[in-house]
Amino acid sequence: MYENILYPTDGSEAAESVMDHVRTLSNTYGATIHILYVVTPDSGDASLTLDKDEQGNWRTGMFKRKGDPVSTSGMAKGSVDVNEVLRAEGEGYTQAIANELEDDGCNTVCVTREGKPDEEIITYADENDIDIIAMGTHGRSGVEHAFLGSVTEKVVRKSTIPVLTIRQNE
Repeated sequence: MYENILYPTDGSEAAESVMDHVRTLSNTYGATIHILYVVTPDSGDASLTLDKDEQGNWRTGMFKRKGDPVSTSGMAKGSVDVNEVLRAEGEGYTQAIANELEDDGCNTVCVTREGKPDEEIITYADENDIDIIAMGTHGRSGVEHAFLGSVTEKVVRKSTIPVLTIRQNE
C-alpha cells in the first residue's frame, strides 16, 4: 500500500510528534521514509543569533534534540550566510532522525531543499512517487491560525496524494 512516505520536518515539536507514526507505517508496509527539510531563502530573522558548537560550526539553535549541548558563544547574523547555516543544520537534523529510524529497521532518504516549504513538499512528493505525506500540526485555531498560516494546511489543500496530519502532543 505504501512504498514511499514523505516526512517533512522543520524541527518543531509538531513535526517531531509525527516520527512515531512514520516509523510504524514504515515497519508495517516496508516503506522508505523520505525526510525533507526546506530552507526558506532569507528566512533568517534580523534578531537571529548564531552560536558556534563544540566543533566550531555555526548553529542557529533551531534544532534542539535531547542530549544536544548548549552553546555559549553568540554573534549577530550578518558575518555568515544564514541560509548556509540553516542548510547545514537541516542536513544534520534530518540525518539524526534517519539514524534513529534506521536503528528501528526503517529505510530512509534525507533531503534538504530551498524554497517555499509547501511548494517544495508538493514538488518533492510528485517527483519521487510518494504515496503519503505525514505532517505535524500545532492545532491552532481562530485569530492565531489566521495570522500564522499553516504549511500543513497548504499541503493538504494542494496535494493530490493523501496527507496524514498528526496533532502535536500537548
